[in-house]
Amino acid sequence: MIEAREQQVLDLIDANHQEIIDLLRALLAFKTITPGSESVEHDEFIRHQAFVKQILAELGFQEIDIWEADAAKLDAPPGSGVDKGRDLRNMPILVGRLPGAGKGRSLILNGHYDVVPLGVRESWTQDPFGGEIADGKIYGRGTNDMKGGIAAMLKALEFIGRAGVTLEGDILAQIVPDEEASCMGTLAACQRGYTADAAIIPEPTNMRVGTAVRGSMGGKVTVFGRAGHAEQPQPHFREGGAVNAISKAMRVLEGMADATEQWRTQPDKQHPLVPPDHIIPTVIRGGDWSVTIPEEVEIEFDCMFVPGTTNRLRG
Repeated sequence: MIEAREQQVLDLIDANHQEIIDLLRALLAFKTITPGSESVEHDEFIRHQAFVKQILAELGFQEIDIWEADAAKLDAPPGSGVDKGRDLRNMPILVGRLPGAGKGRSLILNGHYDVVPLGVRESWTQDPFGGEIADGKIYGRGTNDMKGGIAAMLKALEFIGRAGVTLEGDILAQIVPDEEASCMGTLAACQRGYTADAAIIPEPTNMRVGTAVRGSMGGKVTVFGRAGHAEQPQPHFREGGAVNAISKAMRVLEGMADATEQWRTQPDKQHPLVPPDHIIPTVIRGGDWSVTIPEEVEIEFDCMFVPGTTNRLRG
């Protein structure tokens, strides 16, 4: 049964939904693309965090801390996704604390503000950073994942305050970068001492609460061949002939597909709350000239595995 004060918060949300939309559109305007295949405007990261910092200050947050992580100094086990050589400069982490009454448990609200690259720009029907509204939808990179979540948690805190609700425990807001590449922003925040009794991460879940998650690991397979002229007859590879790395790479791709299909029904890959394991090729690079038999191909992959998995890549 919803208490009167809770209903007041819900009523404020319903009555002021345009404020939530306006905040989301403001966040979308910052071009905070995760460093990777596209050029990055680091000023956008810095300006985004300055914007959010001002919001937290207005909400009464104290001990607002903003800093840049050094990947080389993070402590994490192998397979955690930590890239000790990744450059995290100019991608600030922001953590603020909203003090409670001191009688309850603490809660982290965590959201990442980096977004994935745009892909083929011509495929966009709207400005990817314009936050344009059409047919009841907001268009923009990060609308769903997860500046929408950041806007939701910031406005929820504002409406709780406007309803006069006093929280018993502290709230920690973690606004972090690089989730799309490494999750080192969240790791850095926790290792800096910003922990709590529980955490809510408003990632897009179609309004379903996620209480379990698969492990994640990415990697790269390099397939080597031997260069040669594509328009010239080639002797057998044992006699020094060219070896097409793309053709060899196809066997690797087939192996990944076979493993994923096997894991769909493999008993130790089943879990009551999450799907079975998979290994999916996501990026492939190979060849450098149209008439040259390629001598090297790189395949990047994403692998998800159920809790309790030890031999992650073996059937």
